[in-house]
Amino acid sequence: MNLKSKLRKKLLVIKSIGLKKTLFLPIALIFVCCLLLISKFIPVNIHRIYNSRIGHFALNTEISATRAREKEGRLGRRIINLYCFESLESANTFLETLWKRTLTCLTGNFGWAILDIARRVKKQDFFIETEAIDREGYLDRSAPTLKFNDAELKTGKVFLQSIGLDIDTKFVCLNVRDDSFLAKTKPVGWHSNRDWSYHNYRDSDIKTYVAAAEALANMGYTVFRMGAIVKEPLISTHPRVIDYATNGTRTEFLDIFLGAHCTFTISVGSGWDSIPTIFRRTVVWVNHLPLFDASGLTPPNTVFPKILIDQKSGNLLSVSEILDRGVADKFNSQAYKDAGVEIRDLSSEELVESVTEMAQRVEGTFVETPEQKEMQAKLKHILSTHPKLQPSPNYYPIRAQFASCFLSRYSNFLD
Repeated sequence: MNLKSKLRKKLLVIKSIGLKKTLFLPIALIFVCCLLLISKFIPVNIHRIYNSRIGHFALNTEISATRAREKEGRLGRRIINLYCFESLESANTFLETLWKRTLTCLTGNFGWAILDIARRVKKQDFFIETEAIDREGYLDRSAPTLKFNDAELKTGKVFLQSIGLDIDTKFVCLNVRDDSFLAKTKPVGWHSNRDWSYHNYRDSDIKTYVAAAEALANMGYTVFRMGAIVKEPLISTHPRVIDYATNGTRTEFLDIFLGAHCTFTISVGSGWDSIPTIFRRTVVWVNHLPLFDASGLTPPNTVFPKILIDQKSGNLLSVSEILDRGVADKFNSQAYKDAGVEIRDLSSEELVESVTEMAQRVEGTFVETPEQKEMQAKLKHILSTHPKLQPSPNYYPIRAQFASCFLSRYSNFLD
């Protein structure tokens, strides 16, 4: 390759990265070199923060921060932990405020440059790749990292009072995924011409949730339908069912405040439900897929999944059949079609059953039958030991449980 070709290649690299980002690289290089020198005396960890998607921004960061605190306590010495944001814009600006107030965060082009250099350093425990799988159970045995200050709590209380509620009032957040958010915020061509329709197996019809929301409202709960961009409104005449996503009251602050203070959350398993998770609020996952992905099995959630059916016979697929067809942890709509699997969403009746059970569990009034306890134990054993799910026994500790009403309704699921 001649000199002219080399220069052209370098210019193309600079152009693809962005001139502003490139200008920070020399400063970042010096900064990282200094950190490497310091690390000879004090451990230094550079954490990658996925701040462009709210789920990763919340959960990955919380697991990483909690792990760092435990590590510091275990070693009995200070560790320099730097949290580098990989994107210029965060998925939620208030969540960004909370993290920046709590952790040592490096943001903007400088944070990106530090991250880009640090991940190339071949030094153990210098660069920390965050993840959404809580293998070690940090969230179970620790308090939330983030806290609201007095002014923020007052703002949240004022909002609740404006609709006749108090911060101690029982309320539930309902998070139902459709294809509107990605279609509008990250359309085809936004990133490598990606067509987000491969995620559509995770979508649900909000109309099927009305009866469940009203059932909870009749039990004394106020239900907030969450969402930044949604396809359709949730239509209900019940005064305690609030379509917060479309009624004009939604803010990025309230997205976090409500998730942090709800009694529990109903979710299909999408990014926002990481907010109640990091604040240690109970989550029931309904219409959830993939059925047995590690990120869904490691938190202590309750799950009532979508129903997987054989396309030819119309029969429910058992655990063993789902594993044999290789769709236990698939994140692509086409994978289910190729395996001859039809995905059926839960009926309104099934959704009522699942949220009622969850409310009773939270209130301490749910009584599990001996048969349901036996089915729970059998399923947990399969999930903890099956070689197609676990690289080794209990590699992913199973803290989730499946809704007892699901196991009773579909008893042949465990065949």
